[in-house]
Amino acid sequence: MSRYLMAALMRGKPSLARRLAFARARWSAWCQARLATSADQEAGIDCLAPLRVMGLEFPNPLGIAAGFDRWGQLGRKAGALGFGCIEIGTLTPQDMAVLVNSEPTRDGSGTMLGVNIGMNPGTGASQALQDYLACLGAVWNRADYITVNLCSPQAGALLHPNFKAGLDELLAALKQEQRVLTVVSGRYVPLAVKIRLTPGSSELPEIVSRLAALRFDAVVAAIDEGPPATPRRYAMWQTPLWQRQACEQVGRLATLLSGGMPIIAVGGVGSAGHVAGRLCAGAALVQMHDALVYQGPGVAHAIRREMVRTLRSAGCEASGPRHSSSTRLA
Repeated sequence: MSRYLMAALMRGKPSLARRLAFARARWSAWCQARLATSADQEAGIDCLAPLRVMGLEFPNPLGIAAGFDRWGQLGRKAGALGFGCIEIGTLTPQDMAVLVNSEPTRDGSGTMLGVNIGMNPGTGASQALQDYLACLGAVWNRADYITVNLCSPQAGALLHPNFKAGLDELLAALKQEQRVLTVVSGRYVPLAVKIRLTPGSSELPEIVSRLAALRFDAVVAAIDEGPPATPRRYAMWQTPLWQRQACEQVGRLATLLSGGMPIIAVGGVGSAGHVAGRLCAGAALVQMHDALVYQGPGVAHAIRREMVRTLRSAGCEASGPRHSSSTRLA
């Protein structure tokens, strides 16, 4: 299915286009998982080395961003598509019934599963903590890491300057609950926070310093202006100017954090050059979403065919990403 057809569908019937893209991804993952020889070997892919981020071992730095697979129907099978991780959700308390009868599914691929949690649509800022705590407890035993989503429209009120004290209390309470759940369950689940960075802006949100002080395990940096992700905006994301601005934002964030907290970059990623740019700027992991819609389920394998060569030409192969708190595994 050509990207021109998908672009036409995205202009006229975006919800249909996204459903088709997701169905293609699930079908492709199902087929590739059943091949006797791995898709990487058949395609001659020179794979990136595994790496350790947040104390977890990722097969490679490529991931699928939250929103593409909200309910976890693809889940860890994303590894068959060439991804090292997938983040499902955003899941809210009213979605928890979906998880009641589900069990964590782990396979031999090592694909990491993140769960993105958020607030119910009608929840106000003063009740947000209860929503996040309910989700945190519900997904704890099913996730390799959990992301607190502060990018949703519902979470906008939490970032208002007038709610600064309330946000500080919410973040501190989530870290405290993480410690409690670790003791109760006997396993530590890393906790990340997703924030939005505006391309072209020279400033970073005040919350970044607070996340570092509270020792959150990672920051997921969504570098875009928010929904809707239209074909026109997707085309804009591919321009050198926008890509440079996105990498500059990652670089500013990496400089501020100085390796104290890993960065997961998401937004406008669709090629090996884009991924290399984010990694060289300081990201430890890179997620994509719309590239799966426009380019199809083979996008990760295509990127990985070019990745090592692109990183080598960019001068990042030997030293790895600057300011990154990730560790390459032998």
